[in-house]
Amino acid sequence: MMFSKIILTLSCLMVLTAHAGTSQVTWQSPEKYADIYASFENKKTFQSDLFAVFENHFEDLAAQLPDGYSLYIKVKNLDLAGAVSFANSQKIRVVDDSTPPRIEFDFQVMDNSNKILISRGVYLWPKHFKFQRSLHANKLYYHELNLIKGWFDNTFAPVLAKN
Repeated sequence: MMFSKIILTLSCLMVLTAHAGTSQVTWQSPEKYADIYASFENKKTFQSDLFAVFENHFEDLAAQLPDGYSLYIKVKNLDLAGAVSFANSQKIRVVDDSTPPRIEFDFQVMDNSNKILISRGVYLWPKHFKFQRSLHANKLYYHELNLIKGWFDNTFAPVLAKN
């Protein structure tokens, strides 16, 4: 009985995800990005983990798009909030009001017949970045992901309102 409930739940989840938009993220020349420096991790591990977080975020956002839509992102530059500095002989990332996040990317949205519906370049940065300590701000890459979510919501509000 329990096994059949699990199978039914998984089947429902597969159906739900099959009817959502998808995304694909390409990282163009990440070695030239303004700031994706690791504070204490291995550089390759940090970069891989960082990219996975952003790719998952874009995928979650694209899932809100209509069935058959695909969001293609080509990241051209990334500057994480804060800056890496030394404290007590350890590298740490310090975020303050003077170090806002920035991200530059091109995006395309295509329908299921591969027709380009929208294609633009985007440069995101918060106009009035004010670092505030909060439970949300302690989430990994909170400021950057929030910036992307704001862009997505503003850009796709008309499309999302129709669904």
